[in-house]
Amino acid sequence: MKMSLEEIKQISHSSPDQIEKVITKLLERITELENRVAELERQLGLNSKNSSKPPSSDGFRKPANSRIAGGKKGAPLGHEGHTLSMVDDPDAILDFCLTTCPACHAPMDQENCIGYDRRQQIDLPEPRIQTTEFRAHTSCCPQCSGVHQAAFPSHVSASVQYGAGVTGWIVYVSAYHMIPLKRVSEMFADLTGHSLSEATVIAHLKKSHKQLGPYEEQIRQNLLNADVLHADETGIHVDGKQRWLHTLSNVDWTFQAVHENRGTLAFDAIGLLPAYSGILVHDCNGPYFKEKYTFQHALCNAHLLRECQGIADYDHHQWAVQMKRLLQVAWRLTLAARKVLCCLAPSTVKWLENWYDDILQQGELEWNQGRTKAKTGPQGRQSKSKSANLGERFRRHKEPILRFIQDVRVPFDNNVAERDLRMAKVKAKVSGLFRTWDGAHQFARARGFISTLRKQNLPVLSTLIVTFRGEFRFPRLEEGK
Repeated sequence: MKMSLEEIKQISHSSPDQIEKVITKLLERITELENRVAELERQLGLNSKNSSKPPSSDGFRKPANSRIAGGKKGAPLGHEGHTLSMVDDPDAILDFCLTTCPACHAPMDQENCIGYDRRQQIDLPEPRIQTTEFRAHTSCCPQCSGVHQAAFPSHVSASVQYGAGVTGWIVYVSAYHMIPLKRVSEMFADLTGHSLSEATVIAHLKKSHKQLGPYEEQIRQNLLNADVLHADETGIHVDGKQRWLHTLSNVDWTFQAVHENRGTLAFDAIGLLPAYSGILVHDCNGPYFKEKYTFQHALCNAHLLRECQGIADYDHHQWAVQMKRLLQVAWRLTLAARKVLCCLAPSTVKWLENWYDDILQQGELEWNQGRTKAKTGPQGRQSKSKSANLGERFRRHKEPILRFIQDVRVPFDNNVAERDLRMAKVKAKVSGLFRTWDGAHQFARARGFISTLRKQNLPVLSTLIVTFRGEFRFPRLEEGK
């Protein structure tokens, strides 16, 4: 509402009712602008510490330093640390003996040695290609005079080809270290002196995708039998369009898949969630609550803590401060109980639940006064404030939010799934988007397999090589027999 100086002068000579109407309109406009400024300030100030935004969106914001001040630089307090130690069977031994006496200059040789001191140097040998020749000999039968040739191994199908070690190395540097195809070729040439084209790299990634298929099926079956699963999804670009990378995982197994949708269509196409009946930890994405799914819900409280912090920072609502404190106290009590292998006492659980209800009852007075976006059209419901939306979520999902205080299997947060997806953002920063669906599917399957290896404390590169030779079995499966 813009007014010129002349218009203001004219209004000043108007009736009191007219002046009151103008002032009312001005106050409404001021309130509207204040709400808009507050919303813009909120959007500018949101980060991974006070909202559900991922750390990758923080840009150049300097993270808080959790190191305790004072003391030596290096590892934090309490870290055991480690140093290099000598080995008993070094690969090479170099002896150094005196040839002349430093005192009288008399000649000396190795027979005069009476002892020695040791020092060891750990180094990397220069990489080199190892070529193995397979010879299928032709023989003449002494009885029937027939000429026959021995068979080559089944995995040797061309006159010259790369072996499982090269395939494992390509998957290792591409899917684990996120190195782009061109740089994979350059690195291979630098290390070995052999040229490796991008087409060859792609061919090996395609081959590895097929070979990892049976292992992915084993991962799926183990996840379906798990008591608790973690689920999450993140956006990726495939062929220039926004798609979604989904993960389902626990502390031992990781499954990842790419789909063009984020919700129910993706869940059903992937096929794990419709068949799962355990407890699913997630971040309150709406499609997880479809009635057709039979699993129980547990929500990520780390997300809720950050959102409570955002409400406290920008709306200054005390209910959010109190709810954050309740969740932190509940987790500390739960951790203390789990350390001695027991559950929270029923009286403690009841006290926490009553405290939870009291906070929401008192908070309703605050969140109904929160700032809301102006309604722009004649249809639809009036928007609620950020505080009201969060409060209603706490009220609607009380059982999934507090499930961790009643069930020792349920974690406080969804960090398992979020860590599994984090490397997809690294891939996007290093290599950009996926040019084809095949490349995206290959990355997802390889990442799920590699993440599983890491969780089971298996060396990635050597295990990949053994896998592509067809000689690998998951130790967790062997232990379960």
